[in-house]
Amino acid sequence: MNRRPNQSRSGYESFSPQHTAHFTAAKPDTDFFEPRKKKPLTKRLFLLLVLVCALLLVINMIANQFVHVTRVSVPVKGLSEAFEGYTLLHISDLKGALFGPDQMLMRFALKNAQFDVVLLTGDMVSARGNAQPLYALVEMLRELNPNAPIYFIAGDDDPTPSSMEYATGGSPFAPWVLGVQQRGAEMLSAPQRIEREGQTIWLTTNSQLSLDIDTMQGQFELKYLNAEDSDDENAIELAKYNLHWLEETRAARKEMNEEDIFIALTHVPPRDSDILEASSGSLWGQVDLVLCGHYLGGLLRLPLIGPLFIPSQNLPMYGLLPGADTYCGLTRVGHTWVYTSPGLGGSDELYPAPFFRLANPPTVTLLSLTPSSM
Repeated sequence: MNRRPNQSRSGYESFSPQHTAHFTAAKPDTDFFEPRKKKPLTKRLFLLLVLVCALLLVINMIANQFVHVTRVSVPVKGLSEAFEGYTLLHISDLKGALFGPDQMLMRFALKNAQFDVVLLTGDMVSARGNAQPLYALVEMLRELNPNAPIYFIAGDDDPTPSSMEYATGGSPFAPWVLGVQQRGAEMLSAPQRIEREGQTIWLTTNSQLSLDIDTMQGQFELKYLNAEDSDDENAIELAKYNLHWLEETRAARKEMNEEDIFIALTHVPPRDSDILEASSGSLWGQVDLVLCGHYLGGLLRLPLIGPLFIPSQNLPMYGLLPGADTYCGLTRVGHTWVYTSPGLGGSDELYPAPFFRLANPPTVTLLSLTPSSM
């Protein structure tokens, strides 16, 4: 005989414990179930903030795989119409980085760029010692513009360009230097002249303009004599090379005059005092444009604020929050323009390990010269 369910049981009681175990029961004669409590607003905002930050970091990571091309106009006093629009491709601090196979992404960024000369301002190989990305870069630049000369200097993290330590390899020059030269680039060991319609632009380094040539001549000649006495072919080759670039520098400095345009390459940005305190009659005091890098724009940058930290002894507060334009971009010191490249690579030995490029994409720069009366 079928038994009818007990009519006295409530609707709530008619459910088995297995059905009601994961609910919070309320009074049977009011709400049947309590809704789950919502998370506090602060927790939801925090989770939203974490998601936004994670998304921005992913976007930043993707952006760092591409090369940004910045175009800058540099007004130069006394520049003739023959050099108006003359464009320098400035690249710094590659640090052995690859942007796609054979620098394909850099080629894509520069495929429509017009430039007259390429200037590499150091730390292109860096302490990691991998020169293949630099070789690929030079080969790519030669293909893009076979007529544009390529000049490079070494940075503080690059292996020493020339040393007797390399003698066992058959040459006193670093393998990376030989490799770059074989691919068509030239180390800027002495000032280089560029002439158009009677006006001269000198590509040089700050040391070539301030060097005590007579003192260096005596030192190099002594090293050459010692090398001949030792009959060490590598030492003789290095001594000959030093005497050669010193003589080229002496000859160039005799031909320099106040009407010429001077563009100096240096890896580490000069101090303002180095420029402002240079005597008006010195060659260093005549420099119109300085190209440098080294600080990578601070790596970590925030909009409107700029770099969070730049490790320079010349900055207050140990380089904390130095200002948006500090060691980045085009600035003017006296009558000299200074362009500091944000560079291409990431941290090496200059910054602590947690630093990475944030809101600071890998950058190369096209600087176009324009006449100015100021």
